[in-house]
Amino acid sequence: MRWFCLPFLPLSLVLCLPNHPWPLPALQDVSIDSVNMRHTLSWRPLDAFCWTAALYTVQFQGEFERTILNDSWLDSPKCRRTPRTHCDLTPDLGSDSDYGVRVRAECGQQVTPWTRLNALFNRRETLLRPLEMAVEAMGDGVRVSFERLPQTASVGITLWRQGQEQEASTVRLEQTPILFTALQEGAVYCVRACTYLDGRPGSAPTDTHCVTIRDHEEPWKKPTAAMVTVVVMAALLFAVFWSVGRCKAEGCHAHFQKEPLPFSLRQPNRPMEQLPYPEQGEICEPITALFLLELT
Repeated sequence: MRWFCLPFLPLSLVLCLPNHPWPLPALQDVSIDSVNMRHTLSWRPLDAFCWTAALYTVQFQGEFERTILNDSWLDSPKCRRTPRTHCDLTPDLGSDSDYGVRVRAECGQQVTPWTRLNALFNRRETLLRPLEMAVEAMGDGVRVSFERLPQTASVGITLWRQGQEQEASTVRLEQTPILFTALQEGAVYCVRACTYLDGRPGSAPTDTHCVTIRDHEEPWKKPTAAMVTVVVMAALLFAVFWSVGRCKAEGCHAHFQKEPLPFSLRQPNRPMEQLPYPEQGEICEPITALFLLELT
């Protein structure tokens, strides 16, 4: 037994009191809250005065520990001598078997009795609730992400164009984010999601989120490009007309010269001469003919 002594200086006395000469009471209100495959054990603080901070230890026992390891219990790594009054058992309860869970408190060198859950817990009893979903437009697509995706569960995402919900398509996934691409620019698309666990109905759907697919180009680029084109064309037309108006006859002839006509075409009154053609004789070639005579 551990003793604590309190000095009283005015009386020059020392009062020593034992630290809990009586047994510590067991913990109360031990329960587990499981939502979307997140399992959190909680309990009430130690209902007894403790000179030091009370520390809590949580243990669990699955079917393997009961049958193979001779009914042994394992400490939860995250909840061994912790000052908190809750414990996240999600990584510990990693199979679909039935688990026993218990917790106790330590005060100094004394410990409380173990307090168990009222019944065995199976993670398939988790409560499915709508997830926190984020939806944003990215280029020609829609990006959907979730803050926490349930373990061993899947999420069904339904996407449709606004006004065409009867043509909606649903995709199931086990990791996020997901990007829906090749969507029509300028159209509005809506998204909602449900959580599913094999063999169980899905959760209630999330709120519907709608986003608009913007053009790939920035809104200011198209009018700016059109304005630049108009200004350039106007400048070119002005330069052409100004050059034609300012051009003198001599200068224009110097810049735009014509090819001279042939001599014969520049004298229209002169009769055209007939070009002589050389007479050619008939071309003959010698031919040798052979005649065969039939002898009688």
